Amino acid sequence: MEAWKEPSVKIFNSDKPTALTAIIVVCLMGLFAGSRAVAAESAKPPASGEGAQKIHITAQQLVSDTANNQAEFIGDVHATQGKTEISADRLKIYFAGKPDAGNGNAAQSLEKLVATGNVKIKFDNRLAVARQAVYITADRTLTLTGPGATVTSGENTISGDKITYYRANGRFTVDGGSGGRVKAVILPESSSGLE
Repeated sequence: MEAWKEPSVKIFNSDKPTALTAIIVVCLMGLFAGSRAVAAESAKPPASGEGAQKIHITAQQLVSDTANNQAEFIGDVHATQGKTEISADRLKIYFAGKPDAGNGNAAQSLEKLVATGNVKIKFDNRLAVARQAVYITADRTLTLTGPGATVTSGENTISGDKITYYRANGRFTVDGGSGGRVKAVILPESSSGLE
């Protein structure tokens, strides 16, 4: 049996390291470090202190656009932070603020994450499946879209064309879309239910 190997991240689809590659990697490391500032400033800290934990991302390709404060991971993307896991075809990260080029530190913070294509997210003992997921860090809102977007918790399931989860208070809203319907499967405790 062959030993498991960590997938490599290719920058600009290049196998040869260059000075530009090294600069981009250092800048991205700084950008991700800056994402902790948003979590510390939010009204309610993330569950289990995730704001202080590193974000680990692997993909087949990375495209960094520092001029527009964006980085996009492409191809078989896997991201983890604490107990939260994301897998998707693409993951685009948007940053707020401008990088501080003077001392190499990032004066940026994570603003938004957009995962597209075969999205699966494991979080808060739940599994979300959708065509696209958008997470806004400032208000801790996760929006899942696409036909059959689903959130499962144990044996309970909700689905629709658009599901919005407000992590700050645990509230969900589900929209069936044009002509669609919201679906829910709820396993009540043995002493409760409709009968």
